[in-house]
Amino acid sequence: MVGAGPGLGGRRLVGAVLGLAPQLVSAPAATLRARVRDPILRRVAAVGLLGALLAALVVAVAGNREVLHGITVPMALLLPGLALLTCLAEVTVVRLRHGEAVEELSLYEAALVIDVLLLPPREALMAAAAGLVAASVVQRRPPVKAAFNLGTYTAAVSVLILIVHLAGGSPGTVTPRVLVAVVAGTFAFTAVNLCCLAQVLGLINGRSPWAVVRAEARLSAYMALGTVATGLTTTVVALHAPLLLPFMAMPALAVTYAYRAAAREADERARSACLLRLSHALAEREDVERRFLLLVREAFDAEVALILPAGQDQALSVTATESAVVRRGAAPSWLAAARDAEGPTQLSEHVAAGLRQVVVVPVAAGGRRFGTAAFAPRARSRMSTGDVTLLASLANALAVSLRGAQHLGRLVEETSKLQAVVEQSAEGIMVVDGDAVVQMWNPALEALTRVPAAEALGRPMARLFDVPAQEPGALLPVSPGAPRAAAELTIRRPDGEQRRIRMAHSATFAAQGLTRDVIVISDLTREYRTERLKSDFIAMVSHELRTPLTPIVGYVDLLRKRGDRMTPQKRSEALELIGDRAAHLSRLVEDLLLASRFGDGGDEIALDVSAASHDLRALVARVVQDLGSPRVVVSVPDTPVPAYCDGGRTVQVLANLIGNGLKYSAPDATVEVTVRSSAEGVYVDVRDHGRGIPADALELVFEKFYRVEDPMTMSTSGTGIGLFLARRLAQAMGGDVTVASTLDVGSVFTLALVHPY
Repeated sequence: MVGAGPGLGGRRLVGAVLGLAPQLVSAPAATLRARVRDPILRRVAAVGLLGALLAALVVAVAGNREVLHGITVPMALLLPGLALLTCLAEVTVVRLRHGEAVEELSLYEAALVIDVLLLPPREALMAAAAGLVAASVVQRRPPVKAAFNLGTYTAAVSVLILIVHLAGGSPGTVTPRVLVAVVAGTFAFTAVNLCCLAQVLGLINGRSPWAVVRAEARLSAYMALGTVATGLTTTVVALHAPLLLPFMAMPALAVTYAYRAAAREADERARSACLLRLSHALAEREDVERRFLLLVREAFDAEVALILPAGQDQALSVTATESAVVRRGAAPSWLAAARDAEGPTQLSEHVAAGLRQVVVVPVAAGGRRFGTAAFAPRARSRMSTGDVTLLASLANALAVSLRGAQHLGRLVEETSKLQAVVEQSAEGIMVVDGDAVVQMWNPALEALTRVPAAEALGRPMARLFDVPAQEPGALLPVSPGAPRAAAELTIRRPDGEQRRIRMAHSATFAAQGLTRDVIVISDLTREYRTERLKSDFIAMVSHELRTPLTPIVGYVDLLRKRGDRMTPQKRSEALELIGDRAAHLSRLVEDLLLASRFGDGGDEIALDVSAASHDLRALVARVVQDLGSPRVVVSVPDTPVPAYCDGGRTVQVLANLIGNGLKYSAPDATVEVTVRSSAEGVYVDVRDHGRGIPADALELVFEKFYRVEDPMTMSTSGTGIGLFLARRLAQAMGGDVTVASTLDVGSVFTLALVHPY
């Protein structure tokens, strides 16, 4: 709060209860009852009652003689003259703001000291009250504020009169006793005034009244000393050298001017703080219209601030009485009429009651209008030309912020769409900077490479893709002359699996070189394998068919040419081999025919199975004997293991499972076959020690023609339909074939069948 020195004594509230009186006049009964319970109005009533009681006490006990004698002016002229002097002292003010409350410091107390010393008690009380009422009328204060100030000063003046007259007496001259009484009375006056003022200031600013008293006590004490000095000196000069009275006004006016300058400086500091917060609010571009109203209203101490958005009939408004609440309601007619103003406009007619001036400024920027803002200063003040210019600049800044917020909103919307495309894309998307350091790594690429985005971001691309030594240049094949390029290459994932990918580059270059490269990465592994399988299928089938056909053709030719000269044992062995190879050929053809009849779902045909109870141990032994490999290790229970199945089909399934285990294991590795039984069913586990199956291929191995192979080598033979048929046959018998695998450790294929009972 700006301090006041000698000559500035009066302290009264002018902004805490602004506008309540008009509302009380027109309020309905329910609203009137609510206003009666208002804590501010209750304090106004209490102060008024206190002033009335103390005034009655003055009339009763203070006597009827003035303290100092010697004024020859008749009482009929002296009383109105001093009342006029008191009024002039009251209107000579310095305004100080306490948050949302406004206090005025004036020469009123100095005038009161003169009244008390030169007039009898009752007349002094009348002059003080009449001067205050006249000043309130001149200043057009609302009735509630005027009533609060009148009650406060009536109580304080009554205490001053009682102390001066009862303690100082009426000696007619300034004696030590009078001097002590005036000083004591002035300090008592200040204490009563401050306590009454603190009740309302504390309520408005959310502080304890005693905290306000403690904070303002020192300033009030200094003001009391200044009041005594000014009032007492002026009185003595008036008694003994009245010609010097005009010169007595000079110090008071000089002090008033100095403190007005200090108050303006304090207001500018408060305004600068508000405008700094406003600049932050506009930069943040969040809820800018509401924050703009709150801060600009506070910065300019406006009675009301409004914004009418373009194309709307509802306005946002904030008032001094509810300084923290922004309300939306119908726009006032005067604001709607001025909404198309091209520049700052000052209105003084046809505005709301209680408003002397309204400044209307357009909210526009970049050739676009976002609305109209209006600000009404408090009743006693008018906005200067500089204030109006500043308001227009702030409105323009609001428009720029609103435009920026709209652009930002559109940018965020477009960015979110792009982000959704990137996040949901089935293709891998990567962005690298000029140093080939990864800036973006989408989820699809994370799934393809098995490298989390958190590990990829900020790392060089070359460290994230393990490519063969002969393909390092394929990672970044772009150049200023060919900024768009595509390359296929093979990468090895951290789990050891190789993938074939296609990288489509779209790069931008500047004078200093590459600035950014957007790379779309497609996984070609499955397509590559499919193409290889299609191209190799005929070769594989012909090879598989030629394997049994070659001995058949050879032995048939041998029997035709030399059969009559061969021993019966040799002919029998040849015929047995021909029959075995013919059976093998028949199984291959049958497998191919069955596979061709199945669709992708595998449920287009019903397999011909004849399920019955069979000993699973015997079926396993038969398959192992037919395969004739010493690498097969069998573990079976000592007792028969009955299973509900088709014996021939079960042998076919087991032959496929065990044969695959032998095929994909090292030549010296064993294949372990275990037969077990539980309450749920009977099982045959075929465990190999081969290369294993990647996690993403565990179900793919049961598809037609799919083989777990390096697509670049295809090192093992086979048609790729064995596991496909094995699962379909097992399911036709009420069972299933499942697999569990660990890379570089091996796989376990399990045939599950049901009990025969």
